[in-house]
Amino acid sequence: MRNLAIFAALLATSAVARAGDKVLVGPTPAWVKPTGFSAAATAGKPDDSPVRMIFSDQQLHLDRGRQTVYSDMAFRIQTPQGLEAGNISFPWKPDTDELTVHKLLIRRGDKTIDVLASGQTFTVVRRETNLESATLDGVLTANIQPEGLQVGDVLQVTMSMTTSDPVIQGHVEALAGAWNGVPVDRAHLRVEWPSAVPMRFRQTASLPAMKAIRSGDMTTLELSLDNLQPVLAPKGAPVRYQIGRLIELSDFTSWADLGSLLAPLYQKAAVLPAQGPLAEEVARIKALSTDPGMRAEAALTLVQDRVRYVALAMGTGGLVPADAATTWSRRYGDCKGKTVLLLAILRALGIEGEPVAVSSVLGDGMDQRLPRVGAFDHVLVRATIAGRSYWMDGTRKGDTSLDRLTVPAFGWGLPLVPSGAALVRMMPSPLEKPAQSVSITIDARAGLTAPAPIKVETIFRGDAAAAANAGLANLVGDARDRALRDYWKGQYDSVEVTTTTATFDPKSGEERMTMEGKARMDWSSGWYETDGTGLGYKADFSRDQGPDRDAPFAVAYPYYNMSVETILLPPGFPDTKTGVKNDIDRTVAGVEYHRRVRLTDGTFRVETSERSIAPEFPAKDAAAAQIALREFADDTVYIRRPDSYRPTDADMVVAMQGTPKTAAAFLDRGNALMDRQRFDEALKDFEAALAIEPKNAVALADRGLARVWKQDLPAGARDFDAALAVDPRNAVAYRGRGLLADMQEKPADAIAAYTKALELEPDNPFALGRRAAAYRADGKAALALSDAATAIAAYPTWVDMYLLRANILRGLGKTDEVASEAAALASANPGDVYAHVVAASLYGASGRKVDAMREYDRAIAIKPEAYIYVNRAGWRPKADRTGRMADIDAALKLEPKSEEALAAKARLMVEGGDFASAASLYTVALGDHPKSVDLLVGRGIARAKAGDMTGSGKDFAAARAGVSGPGELNNLCWNKATAGVELESALADCDAALLKSPDTPSFLDSKGLVLLRLGRVDEAIAMYGRALSRAPTMAASLYGRAIAWSRKGDKAKASADQAAARKASPGVEDQFAGYGLRL
Repeated sequence: MRNLAIFAALLATSAVARAGDKVLVGPTPAWVKPTGFSAAATAGKPDDSPVRMIFSDQQLHLDRGRQTVYSDMAFRIQTPQGLEAGNISFPWKPDTDELTVHKLLIRRGDKTIDVLASGQTFTVVRRETNLESATLDGVLTANIQPEGLQVGDVLQVTMSMTTSDPVIQGHVEALAGAWNGVPVDRAHLRVEWPSAVPMRFRQTASLPAMKAIRSGDMTTLELSLDNLQPVLAPKGAPVRYQIGRLIELSDFTSWADLGSLLAPLYQKAAVLPAQGPLAEEVARIKALSTDPGMRAEAALTLVQDRVRYVALAMGTGGLVPADAATTWSRRYGDCKGKTVLLLAILRALGIEGEPVAVSSVLGDGMDQRLPRVGAFDHVLVRATIAGRSYWMDGTRKGDTSLDRLTVPAFGWGLPLVPSGAALVRMMPSPLEKPAQSVSITIDARAGLTAPAPIKVETIFRGDAAAAANAGLANLVGDARDRALRDYWKGQYDSVEVTTTTATFDPKSGEERMTMEGKARMDWSSGWYETDGTGLGYKADFSRDQGPDRDAPFAVAYPYYNMSVETILLPPGFPDTKTGVKNDIDRTVAGVEYHRRVRLTDGTFRVETSERSIAPEFPAKDAAAAQIALREFADDTVYIRRPDSYRPTDADMVVAMQGTPKTAAAFLDRGNALMDRQRFDEALKDFEAALAIEPKNAVALADRGLARVWKQDLPAGARDFDAALAVDPRNAVAYRGRGLLADMQEKPADAIAAYTKALELEPDNPFALGRRAAAYRADGKAALALSDAATAIAAYPTWVDMYLLRANILRGLGKTDEVASEAAALASANPGDVYAHVVAASLYGASGRKVDAMREYDRAIAIKPEAYIYVNRAGWRPKADRTGRMADIDAALKLEPKSEEALAAKARLMVEGGDFASAASLYTVALGDHPKSVDLLVGRGIARAKAGDMTGSGKDFAAARAGVSGPGELNNLCWNKATAGVELESALADCDAALLKSPDTPSFLDSKGLVLLRLGRVDEAIAMYGRALSRAPTMAASLYGRAIAWSRKGDKAKASADQAAARKASPGVEDQFAGYGLRL
């Protein structure tokens, strides 16, 4: 508490009156009724507050055009902090007020000290305390600090203020009884007026009902109260419920009386001189356009921009406006002067307008209060153009468009017209455009942890735009840039700001601010929390028992904010479905809440908006609204990083920049490295994790996985055993055992291990996908198809699972279903190049070459890559050598050293019989890829066909020395067999592969082709039979056996196998024709 002025503001209710620039000291007015209040008798038990109000006596004497407010108050200083209340100040307006001090006493026990009698006097100063608000009020302040004041003293101050304002022409009005801010032990109020004055009074429900009593020529109201406590307004209620204790008194019979009183003042002042600078401005506006709307805009701009605002409340300036010419010549004016100036210009332009008085603070509930001049503190213009009302406020800035003008939210206003004035409702409609809209775009396609380019654009409209523009207009150069950067850093602290802009469009009234930079997205929890997309809040609409508990709740109105965040994600994020959990479209507590969340084609987008549609909502809705808003607040929008996500190159750059500090961090980076087949580096990270936590089961299992990938199978097996010894339920170790069994080509063991892993972690994609492949390898097609379908349902973009299903279905001869898998794959991955390439190959395998070419074209349209052209060349008709060569050359243009493209071109040369050129091209390719087995085999075939058996033998020997696995051995066998060269060595290769994997159908098929080429027809038929016993619909074995049956002369069996082969693969005959084999 700074000084006594707070008590004076609460308890004195004077208006403006007669001149007096000195503090008068005099006796108590004779009309004051003694209360008998005594500081000693009234003082209650001390409490912990710095100051305690012991009593407050307020008495008013009202007469026509004049009022006197008498106030007698006593308060006890209870703490050292309370001594600040001894700084006593009384403000008054010397033009209209007369301040008289009757007593200033210090009571200390039985001792009474008369401060004024001791010689102390008030110091009078003119402080103009509202200069920062461009207000000149002429208020004087009387100040005194009683000397010797001590804790425990009771300070009693008695004063009166007489006011009279000739402008209100003998009317009288007052406020009283506003005991709301502090406890008061005893309070008394008495108001008297001549009975001939048609006084009305109205009190709030917080005071006991009062009754006016007439005695002779005077009428009085009187009230005494004990132990008053501050009135606590119902939480969250509109302004009209926050007034507390108050009594209004007025002799105005209606609001129309105020209009009749004040309208002539504005009519008189709103007159333009016939000539002079102001008349020239009007002529200039007239010349601009004949459109009244454009003229009105120009008039409003003139008043807002070329006449600065200064509130003039001195002398008669509190109610009487300066005339238009004076305001224009001064180039400053208050709301009254600016209103008059605008009215005068509008009328000169032929536009109707009228002044409307409003309250900038207490407009809510004005229709329930008494008419008083003091009820208003602002005035503006209501203009009428083409039958439509426009509210024009000369004290504002930037209102350049009539279409953007809205009804100000003052609650009620009073048109100041000579007759029939009545309150008009002033409440705007809900906003049609957001007052603030934010657009955030983050490009995280390079990776989740790499710094992501971000652009944020915020558009302010209405008052927010004007305020932002005004603030930035005062800044230039580096200061402006720093301010903008500080603003954006405060909004997004994880962004490194690189550029900022801010522009204001006078035409639209929009302030557009943009920022670009680099954002570090926090995915550390596996989730990313989106920016500013939350709705609702931790609403608390509970209220204590008491008066007006059922009052409505106020709503911030009107407001409308909107935000759109778009995040471009790297591959691997599945699309969301419509109607997701985070979507909101509800109206709660007078506000429309909207949120729509989508993730489609790797683009995440969330739209949110809040728009208030009413200034308040009923208390009966509060309980349900509280629940809903809290639910909204708890429903934060996150993006989940898929389990199948694999770090990008940029992610890895970030990961490798520092050294992890914890075992968990080493494991995260190690797994990322392992996913990228950087097994040696991954192994180091797992070793580092184990150095920190030697018994970490996950680290042991991860190290085992890295060792298995490196073909160190025994070491991997030991790590899995060690991990399970620490934690028998470690799913990673079981996945490792499954991978180990895969490497050992033991599908049954792999299935068992992956099944155990899935029991522990049912949704793990690695275990599910690998088990599907193991089922296929074990000949359990139905189970493989089921697992793959489950995996696709959980991870709709998983290309390998579509391919696995398609290959199984192809092996079963279900070509239509293979095509269906291709269509589903392409649909689930519209922006994934590899997915379209795989879909193309599946369409090709189904005999749908048109569809295949379409998918290749789509892949190239997304991102041209060499391997796409190579694959497309492979599916073109054999006879289309021009098209095939064009594709291969396009691939080489993109990647001149592409192994795939060089090999494809060499093979095309072999097909054309140009063996020497093919061999030369293979040699060039081997210069860049010296360890490539495929290139060595290709050159060996070209040399063999050219008759260079020595050269081919060396190539095949080098290739054979570079392979050891059964699959690699089978590839050697198959390539020689299809080319029809080195058949004996091809047979040896097949036998070596089958020795390691005796019943693999594809290996048996390769040996069957070698035997067919060697003319060992019966052996070929037997070998094909073995392959078909394991894979009954394998098209290559069926067609190869058909050729063998034909060579034996068994046309029936040949025809049967031929038909089955065609069903399984429509292109099988073309395939064998390419090998030079026909039925």
